[in-house]
Amino acid sequence: MLPVLSAQRRRIAYFAVTMAIGLLLIGLLPGLRWYTKAISFLFAPFVMAGIAAAVLAWAPSKRGWLECIGTGVLLGGLLGALTRFDGLVGLPLAALLSAGLVMALHEAWADKLPLKLAFATSASGHVRADGAELWSALVPGAGRGLVSERLIDVERCKDDPEHKTFYCALMACGELAEEATLTVLERDSSGAARIHIEGEDAMGNLSSGLLSLKITEMDPDTSHVDLHETREGMRAGEVIERWFDDVLGGELRHLQAHFLALNPPEPSERDAEEAAALPRSAASAPAAPAAGPARGDAAAEAAAQLRARNASSRPMKNLAQLPEDHLTLEAVRKAVGG
Repeated sequence: MLPVLSAQRRRIAYFAVTMAIGLLLIGLLPGLRWYTKAISFLFAPFVMAGIAAAVLAWAPSKRGWLECIGTGVLLGGLLGALTRFDGLVGLPLAALLSAGLVMALHEAWADKLPLKLAFATSASGHVRADGAELWSALVPGAGRGLVSERLIDVERCKDDPEHKTFYCALMACGELAEEATLTVLERDSSGAARIHIEGEDAMGNLSSGLLSLKITEMDPDTSHVDLHETREGMRAGEVIERWFDDVLGGELRHLQAHFLALNPPEPSERDAEEAAALPRSAASAPAAPAAGPARGDAAAEAAAQLRARNASSRPMKNLAQLPEDHLTLEAVRKAVGG
């Protein structure tokens, strides 16, 4: 469940903020005085984030409703605030706008709207894997299987003699989101590939697009990957939903976690990273300025006496109880029992 909530952080944050501001403008947040209203406003986003998390856990197919309701409440609150009767006007407006957005973008009216949009998204980052490992994980047919957090199943098209066409099923928030046909158009030895996508979502809407990827080896253990996807013929609600789903960003984070588990840092690398964060040890601290000749003879004599007393294994006294002049020779002698 935590990975799902992490992938949906855009949607959760948007719903929490828009609902808190909208309810404040409508006047539905509890509190009679300005400071109690302020306290309610500070706590409201956390409550709304909890509601969004519950929807994602128990009704993931309705996740698109969250941004519609948040937008409707915010617009209703803003329009109501322009009148003298903000609550009386804002609340009905918020309800009507929220219902209208849900119907237009995700429910009965969504298929009747002639509007079709293009959508583009991209993601890039470093992955702890060499180029060959990443190539096998991202390009259909290049390895044993694809690495994807959305992939349910993939199979090769038996009617394609060139073995470049694949059928796959993709999910979002644990439910079937799309069935797609992938056709590898280009596989370059430099680490670049282009894949054509023909998709059909859960409501039967068709879209097509192109996925481009580029893999660059940074060193033997790390590679940089660039992902870019474009789609055409998508419903407005689906475009908004895919942006909040952060599809390619989620795929990249899944890749990074997958290969970090397969290729953990070597102990020497971890030690070096930990050591870089630690303060310098006493051995590497700057040396104290040298004492004068007289103090140097006294220090040598004290050191000889200390070695002799340590040989007899006499216990040390509590150094925390030493007087402020504990660095003097007399105080050192008292500390070791002299």
